Amino acid sequence: MDTIVSADDIEFGVFRLDRRGGRLMRCDESGALTTLSLGTRSREILYVLIDRAGEVVSRQEIMDAVWGGVAVEENNLTVQLSALRRILDEGRTGGSCIETVPGRGYRFVEPVRQTTRAEVAVAGTQNSKPRPGTRSLSRREKWPWIPVAVAAAIFVAAVVVWGGGRRDERRVPPRLSLVVMPFRNLSGDHEANALADGITADLTSDLARVSQVTLAAAPSTNNNTGGVLDPPRVGRSLDVRYVVEGSVREVGKTLRLDVQLISTETGTELWSDRFDETLAESDASLEHVAARLRTGLRDTLIGIESARADRERPDAPDAFDLVLRAQAIMLRSPDRAQERQVAELYRRSLARDPSYMPALVGSAYFLTDRMSPWQVFGDMRQAENYALKAREIAPTAPEPAHVYMYWLKSVGRCPEVIELGRQFGRTDPEGIRSIVGIASQLGQCLAQTGHAEEDIALQQQAMESDPRSRWTFDRFRAIGYDQLLLGRYQDAITSLQRSLAINPAFGSSWRYFGVAAAYAATGQIDQARRVVAEANRLWPYFTVRSVDPNYSPNPVYRAQLRRVQDELRLAGARDHADENADFGVPSDRELHRAIGLTPKDALGVTTVGTVDLSTLRDDAQVIVIDTMTNSWGQSIPGAFGLKFVGLGGDFSDEAQGRLRSKMSELTGGNLHRPIVAMGWNSEHFDGRNLALRLTALGYSHVYWYRGGREAWEVAGLPETDIRVEDW
Repeated sequence: MDTIVSADDIEFGVFRLDRRGGRLMRCDESGALTTLSLGTRSREILYVLIDRAGEVVSRQEIMDAVWGGVAVEENNLTVQLSALRRILDEGRTGGSCIETVPGRGYRFVEPVRQTTRAEVAVAGTQNSKPRPGTRSLSRREKWPWIPVAVAAAIFVAAVVVWGGGRRDERRVPPRLSLVVMPFRNLSGDHEANALADGITADLTSDLARVSQVTLAAAPSTNNNTGGVLDPPRVGRSLDVRYVVEGSVREVGKTLRLDVQLISTETGTELWSDRFDETLAESDASLEHVAARLRTGLRDTLIGIESARADRERPDAPDAFDLVLRAQAIMLRSPDRAQERQVAELYRRSLARDPSYMPALVGSAYFLTDRMSPWQVFGDMRQAENYALKAREIAPTAPEPAHVYMYWLKSVGRCPEVIELGRQFGRTDPEGIRSIVGIASQLGQCLAQTGHAEEDIALQQQAMESDPRSRWTFDRFRAIGYDQLLLGRYQDAITSLQRSLAINPAFGSSWRYFGVAAAYAATGQIDQARRVVAEANRLWPYFTVRSVDPNYSPNPVYRAQLRRVQDELRLAGARDHADENADFGVPSDRELHRAIGLTPKDALGVTTVGTVDLSTLRDDAQVIVIDTMTNSWGQSIPGAFGLKFVGLGGDFSDEAQGRLRSKMSELTGGNLHRPIVAMGWNSEHFDGRNLALRLTALGYSHVYWYRGGREAWEVAGLPETDIRVEDW
């Protein structure tokens, strides 16, 4: 019965896996078995791959089997695989026994065979040293097939080298793949080992949060050895393109740090940094060091890989290449002029791979960013769809969380932003500071719920964590707005001017208006008016009344905004648009982006002014629809609020279908009911877009109130809480 196969014992290469005992053993030249140290997760991953040896197993299948549905970062799998490869591939001359299949998963390529019970019994008597009086089985006796396999391998190698034109068949390591080697302690002080280890651990943890990076687990080494690093050998053994090495030297209360990024393919140093850090508080200093290194390494890697992709695949970039190009452009100081190019790169990346998470995140971000305030209904919906799909693909990754929070904040759903941000903070407290967007969206929503002080603290912590971030200007912008809300006017001027000095181009008009309000509040009227003139040049559509709470009902925040409005009026900012202004714009039948100078009429629609509307609404049959642009939650008595109904698009989009259903409900299907379409003011197309949509639906008595809710408020006419409709 010794021929019965036991499924609990498996051999591959020079390894024996005892699944029942959870042991991985290696056979040396004498035939003795040595039990190897293998972590629980790595062992479970090995089980999954061996059970399907020769097949491609997706990352998600492995994570589901090993982590059992628990939400973990995908880089946990990468690190465990790297640790497993380091053990299994030691001494191998070919590629890894765990092959990466780009875009699909992993495959265990080593031949696997199950052992017989008799073989298990023999193996069970073997230890790392044979007992006295016994003879260890020789390697040839234990694995008689090894010489055959070696001979076959030599034959195959000869065919490849000589018959195949001597081509280099080594597998190319993954793009953006690296390992952080343990930092060396050059202080000669054993206590400084903990400092070097702490920097290594913090930097590894920070890089694990960077999307697209494949991070390998580093081999354990003594910080005091000072051995010479062999990058090509590290690259071959860990299957990475880059290696990070560094050293620390503690001199009194100063930490001197040197770090290099090296190519494992050429051994060339690609980037280095050297700086001194005061060790007043060791934990905070380590975070500061790790954040600075993370930023420098991330930006360098993206730039290098993007340039490499342009050289190697200039005419046939894949989804990964296109995202790298977009990210490389954004590494420069953010500029609105670059947005169209970046957004197009993300669009092309999605066209190649509709499920590529970084492309989904990038597309959602730019659709949200350029549409805030929203302009086109379809873009608003598409941004939400991309963000939700990205979260579905990577539910615990920070980037999808950030972009979804950005979208939620832009549509006025701050309570959800705060809840999502708090959840993320509980699972990744360091990420809440290191991921710029998460801190930004959470902070702005905290301010909109009357907690500007909390936002200031959050932004300051984020700047301390990453003082060299290219988004530092946005941190100062947020702090400056908070200080303005809190009445700390001189601090607001300093923060906003510092933001403008760092990046004068990105959304600068709103920062100028903030500076002007603070100047006016401190009695510096001349300076305030000069700043307002510059702000008006940059954004001519601004009116004081357009400052709105973004649907926030918080009374503290609303009172703060009312005070800012008064300060802007004092600074000379324009209070409202002229409802009767003739901008010389020809009329057409198009649905325009929401903001812009409007014509005086709309084809097939009757244009009315404030006086006309006051009389018209006496008719009990009239239905007033408010687009809720710049809404404070009030409107003409009896008006229905359809949020975002005035956005641009076309007459066959989703908005048109939704509007048809809602209007049928409100009118009882009567196409002859008089309907007033009301937007914000004469410099917004929202009311006109709504009017044209209604006529396209077949309504015969449609009126466009061109002055909009702003003109109604200027006239001092009555308002009541608006009836917000779900459509």
